[in-house]
Amino acid sequence: MDVIQATREFIGTIHADDASGHDVAHITRVVRLVERLMEDEPVNRTVLLLSAYLHDVEDHKLGRPNGLVKQHLSSIDITEEQVELVMAVIDEVSFSKGKTPTSRESEILQDADRLDAMGAIGIARTFQFAGSRKTPLDLSEESAIQHFHDKLLKLASMMHTAKAKQLAMSRHAFMQQFLEQFHEEWDGVDI
Repeated sequence: MDVIQATREFIGTIHADDASGHDVAHITRVVRLVERLMEDEPVNRTVLLLSAYLHDVEDHKLGRPNGLVKQHLSSIDITEEQVELVMAVIDEVSFSKGKTPTSRESEILQDADRLDAMGAIGIARTFQFAGSRKTPLDLSEESAIQHFHDKLLKLASMMHTAKAKQLAMSRHAFMQQFLEQFHEEWDGVDI
C-alpha cells in the first residue's frame, strides 16, 4: 500500500472521535494547505505530506501516548532518514513549543497548521476546543476570547512563506473584525 494512503487510514482511526478541533477535517485542511504552499518549493514532498498527516497524533493537548508516530512510520516503507526528518518536522510545528523551523518542510507545515488556526475556521475551532474542555463563554484568562490574544492574533506575523503571509493577512483581518463585533455584542453597545 502507498505510504500516504496507509497514513491517511491510520489518521482516520486516530482522529475518528476527536471533538477538540484536531480531527480528520483539520488534518485534511492542513494537508491541502501544505500542498498549496509547497508548490515550486525544493522540499521532500513525501516527508512533508507524512508530517502534515501525522502532526497532531501526539499533541500533548489531546492526551495520546507518545510513540504512536514512530510506530506508524516503522510500519510503512520509508527510509530511516525519512523517519528522522518526519519526526523533526513534527517536533517543530507546535506553537506552544516555540521552536524555530530548521528546514523548509518545517516552515511550510508550521504555516499550514497556523493558517488553519486563523480566520473563520480558526474561530470555529477555538470555540470547539473550548467547548470540548468545558470552558465557559466569558472573558476570563482561560477563555476562548483570551486565546485570540495569547496566540491567534500573533500568527500572521509568524508566517514563513510568501503564500502563507498573503493568506494570513485576510484571515487575521477577519478575526479582528469578529472580536470587535463580539465585544460590541458582549458589552451591549451594538444596539
